Amino acid sequence: MKKHLYLIFLLLPLLSNSQTATEKIQMYLNDNYQKWQLTKNDVSDWFVESEANSKSTAINNYYIKQRYQGIEIFGAVSTISIKNNEVIAVGNRFLAQLNLKINTIKPVISAIDGLMLAKANLAITNNQKNTIVEQIKDNNFIISNDNFKPIKAKLVFQKVNNNLRLAWDYKIDVPYQNHYWSVRIDAINGIVLEKKDLVISCTFDNLNTNSNTKNFFFNPIFNTKQPSSIVNVQSGSYRVLPYYTESPNHGSRQLISSPSDATASPFGWHDVDGFPGEEFTITQGNNVYAFEDTNDIESGASPDGGATLVFDFPYAGNTVSATNYLEAATTNLFYMNNIIHDVFYNYGFDEFNGNFQSNNYTNTGDGNDYVVAQSQDGGGINNANFSTPSDGENGRMQMYLWNRKALANLITLNSPSTISGNYAALDNNFTAGHVNLPILPSTLTSNLVLFNDGSSDTSDACEPPINAAQLNGKIVVIRRGTCTAASKVKKAQNAGAIAVIIVNNVANNYYISGSDNSITIPTISVSKAIGESIITEMAFNTVNASLGMTTSNFVNSDGDFDNLVITHEYGHGISNRLTGGRLNSDCLFNAEQMGEGWSDWFGLMMQIKLGDTGTDRKGVGTFVSNQPINDVGIRSYPYSTDMTINPFTFGMTNQQVAPHGVGSVWATMLWDLTWAYIDKYGFDSNIYTGNGGNNKVIQIVIDGLKLQPCSPSFVEGRDAIIAADQAITGGQDFCMIWEVFARRGLGFNATSGDNDDATDQTEDFTTPSPGINCTLGIDYFQNDNLLKVYPNPSNGLINIKINNYQGKLTIQVIDINGRMVDEYKNENFNIEKSIDLKNLQSGMYIIKITGDNLNFTQKIIKTN
Repeated sequence: MKKHLYLIFLLLPLLSNSQTATEKIQMYLNDNYQKWQLTKNDVSDWFVESEANSKSTAINNYYIKQRYQGIEIFGAVSTISIKNNEVIAVGNRFLAQLNLKINTIKPVISAIDGLMLAKANLAITNNQKNTIVEQIKDNNFIISNDNFKPIKAKLVFQKVNNNLRLAWDYKIDVPYQNHYWSVRIDAINGIVLEKKDLVISCTFDNLNTNSNTKNFFFNPIFNTKQPSSIVNVQSGSYRVLPYYTESPNHGSRQLISSPSDATASPFGWHDVDGFPGEEFTITQGNNVYAFEDTNDIESGASPDGGATLVFDFPYAGNTVSATNYLEAATTNLFYMNNIIHDVFYNYGFDEFNGNFQSNNYTNTGDGNDYVVAQSQDGGGINNANFSTPSDGENGRMQMYLWNRKALANLITLNSPSTISGNYAALDNNFTAGHVNLPILPSTLTSNLVLFNDGSSDTSDACEPPINAAQLNGKIVVIRRGTCTAASKVKKAQNAGAIAVIIVNNVANNYYISGSDNSITIPTISVSKAIGESIITEMAFNTVNASLGMTTSNFVNSDGDFDNLVITHEYGHGISNRLTGGRLNSDCLFNAEQMGEGWSDWFGLMMQIKLGDTGTDRKGVGTFVSNQPINDVGIRSYPYSTDMTINPFTFGMTNQQVAPHGVGSVWATMLWDLTWAYIDKYGFDSNIYTGNGGNNKVIQIVIDGLKLQPCSPSFVEGRDAIIAADQAITGGQDFCMIWEVFARRGLGFNATSGDNDDATDQTEDFTTPSPGINCTLGIDYFQNDNLLKVYPNPSNGLINIKINNYQGKLTIQVIDINGRMVDEYKNENFNIEKSIDLKNLQSGMYIIKITGDNLNFTQKIIKTN
């Protein structure tokens, strides 16, 4: 359990520049392993899997993997940060006492046999014999996979409870099922130990896409090249929604010329060879290849802009078949993917740090991994997803059509007369298992029965009904709870219900989604106010209702025109590549991870415009879900700094469905932080390289992603942002950041508990230094040749260095309650002095230094 800063700042004595990073890290581990209750053997076998850097912090991050006798321990990825040849931060993920947890190092099951077991568990048909086509090193292979993408396999140790099991680790791409599996098979008994889907969907309530069976795999290579006679770089013109226009409901499309950024895309968006002159005149280039995939075959047509690269196609809106505007949809998808690439490149999501590019012009990182963006994908509805394999393999974005009807009078209460009348309701947003209501006046009529599962919240249908007989043949009323909507409906259907009404547990929210192709009964949702009034009446009287659908000329909303949702999807690629390093895509799958939150926040950041305020209501996905622009969207609450609009606090994660509900709490905190920065530093409409608060907060969040450890908690994500501020500015915004997080319950004494449990958080609303003025007299990072207090944190010995200063100084040590606990008065000072705080309790203190023309304060953390 961690409740204070996880990053251990230890400004060590200057290390020799001749030492390699590996040598520096090993020296640090040898000196500090006992602090983590590790043995020396635990830190003796590891390797640097990847590196990351940041121009803003001047920090190099090394992502190291722990091993035992040369075999990797899955998930044991520690982050080591080095600045000025000093180890300044550690995100420790070393496991302790390895020799007591290992069962064996010799596999019984071969890599091929383990793969067969994995495929069987994942219901993947194996039509051809799998063979090893390449051995990378001992117990690390590339295996053939029918006509599909080859499979990576390696021997690892998988943590199971408090033991480590020898296992085969596989990465299996199944595009025709919209899955990219990361799975571990026990190398001794063949049991599936863990499986994760690297394809991340955007909606909440565990919405998944339809699956269908096809025997085709799209290998995304540039196989549709359109030759061009133009020699000079052509940046192109695109009829699109500008990136800051969220959807067709928020503004009009424009013909935008030359939108590529010279730093991020120096040869334009249609280049791949790094020389003037585009290689493609279709929506394909170095950063993204966009095409329609209406048949869900991982391949389709791309619009062609011709020799002048003019992509100007009509969009007919959501009242006609989406096939009428395929070219416009694909163009908008291509444009947005490129814009997002270019914007975040400027904040450090570049080639070295694992971005998505075919040709890495800087010759750093691994190329050939542009985003494959599929418009109007036929693999499902009401969804969008992004898959993020490690650097060097293509990211894949799939955007879908949405068939959600607008809010309508779908329910008529026939009796009793006290509540009779028509009421607003919303059809469900299920994918598989979606069943339409009959069109009025044909209706579905029955008495209403309240679901009773016998639990403390007896009507949320998270447990089987104890009144199943009463549900048979009736319209069943169910309260919204922590389990998925689809699972609730399925329980009612199994009991014989003919339809379901779900009562939302959040005011003004109707949205429900899910996926279960065995559901055969209609489902609608009503607001909390309407639903609770019905339930109250049911306690005293029999309530009879009719359900039906009104006619509408609405056909589909197209996710390719929801710029916020597109950014959300791409955001998964950013957070997955930056957390734990570019060669590891398994670091955001713990229950408390905030991946959905970062993605919502990325989407919101692209939409800020001059005149916006933090208290505005900002829904996610209002366009695709066919809602007004000021509605709630597809989350429990719209985003707002106004806590009467969005009341989320850290403790509310315990009741939110993971990952989307949990992530929404994190995004709420980041949105508050954004507006704190804008209020302090102003807004800059130059989203690429501006100096406003919006630019500063993007930078600090990107750097925080690089600093945090694998499988982070909210507390660790918060601390990484605080550490990034310390590295960039010397802590200029330390107090502001703490105040923002503490306001939402992620204060100094907040605890995350188990990172793999999203229901055990404890919130706290205190800041680390109440009553103390946090303004620094000197900003060390702006005056690094003047004054320095180190190490920080410290176990007691503090060094104070003031270059070119000789004379008398007074040094005071002040605790968080403002009390002076130690003082060195009128001390003779000559450049450097040490003070001993070993007798003080652990915690945060203020070092105040005064002298001739000198008034300086510095926050320090005293450790045990």
